[in-house]
Amino acid sequence: MESFDVIIVGAGPAGLKCAETLGKSNLKVLLLEKNKEIGPKVCAGGLTGKDIGYLNLPDSLIDFQNNEIKLHVNNTFSLIKHENNFSYTIDRKNLGQWQLQKLNKFQNVDVRTNSLVTEISKDYIVVNSKKIKYRFLVGADGSASIVKRYLGIKSKKVAIAIQYIIPSKKYIDFEIFCDSKLFSAWYAWIFPHKNHTSIGCACNPKVLSSKELVNNFRLWLKKNKIDITEGKYEAFLVDYDYQGHEFDNVFLVGDAGGFVSGLTGEGIYQALITGEEIARLVLNPKYRSTKIDQLLKIKEKHNRILNILIKSGRFRTIVFHIGRLLLKIPYFRKKAIGLLG
Repeated sequence: MESFDVIIVGAGPAGLKCAETLGKSNLKVLLLEKNKEIGPKVCAGGLTGKDIGYLNLPDSLIDFQNNEIKLHVNNTFSLIKHENNFSYTIDRKNLGQWQLQKLNKFQNVDVRTNSLVTEISKDYIVVNSKKIKYRFLVGADGSASIVKRYLGIKSKKVAIAIQYIIPSKKYIDFEIFCDSKLFSAWYAWIFPHKNHTSIGCACNPKVLSSKELVNNFRLWLKKNKIDITEGKYEAFLVDYDYQGHEFDNVFLVGDAGGFVSGLTGEGIYQALITGEEIARLVLNPKYRSTKIDQLLKIKEKHNRILNILIKSGRFRTIVFHIGRLLLKIPYFRKKAIGLLG
């Protein structure tokens, strides 16, 4: 039976960053990806200034960037502008491949694709009908994490996101649409990329059913005269129910750990930070991650805002408008960009 010090399940941003950090050690590391190619993922591809600063991405990898966002509340919109760029998009395949290239210099990291984990035990996993032993296991396998299921964790806060990938350069602005009747406490978006545009929306199905969300999204697309005839329809889950990240010798990072923001849906930055910090914890069990602590503090602030929006009910539109007007004031705008981006 093969044996590794650390097995990482999932080669998204979190798993790749975890493997990169462990690559600088003497540990024997196995990074597994169930798909045949590393990188592609159903995702709107939105990034914030935190991601760009942390990753130090080359400009060639950034699809689109801007220092302003159009914030719509029903039929009114405000232009939220900052002196520096704070909204970006990236192609997830390109991001994954760029991260993957960083692993080439590490001889202690074994990367395997087409590797589906079907069973987990306390000291081994089963991959493509083959048992592989581990000392430490890291679940970086997204919202439908098999590692999280093995731990017996059931998520109660899961949103569903739907989008169309439209092969068009027509849209040149980042746009957020808050419509309480259609999307409850959540929103719809338009995110421009180099050669396409992501147009989608999201909501917790416990607040607004998936069927209602799809119907409302169609109404919104029609209202905004958005042509989806050549668009590719996609749907994905957003797990924002954090219930811990360290379970003896098993760890959860990124989406698998519920680190995603339930308010904004942002998850790439959280994935990168937790991937690196869990690797440091594996290397030193006494390590205390202040970065994860900070992530959780921000996440709690996002949760409080989201709960206010959910509970505001028929007054939600008024709350959205108040928020839109506050964002026109430089002090509040700077605070909001700091909190969200």
